[in-house]
Amino acid sequence: MAMMTLTREIAWSASIDAANRAMRAGGRKAWSEDDYNLAASEFNRLWPLCTHKVERGHCPFRGCMNSMFRDDNE
Repeated sequence: MAMMTLTREIAWSASIDAANRAMRAGGRKAWSEDDYNLAASEFNRLWPLCTHKVERGHCPFRGCMNSMFRDDNE
């Protein structure tokens, strides 16, 4: 059997599934802010914007979304 390739759509579906599980475990019928944040963080974990080699949790390239040296950081 061939290994499945992770796509953006599959990553988002997995993120929605995680948030739905958290919602149901909390006895809710709608997402809370925490459920939404869980979906976003899970998606970012599965489908990172940065494809550079990340060191200590930050990309070394200035201007990259994952860089601690971005120009818009304060």
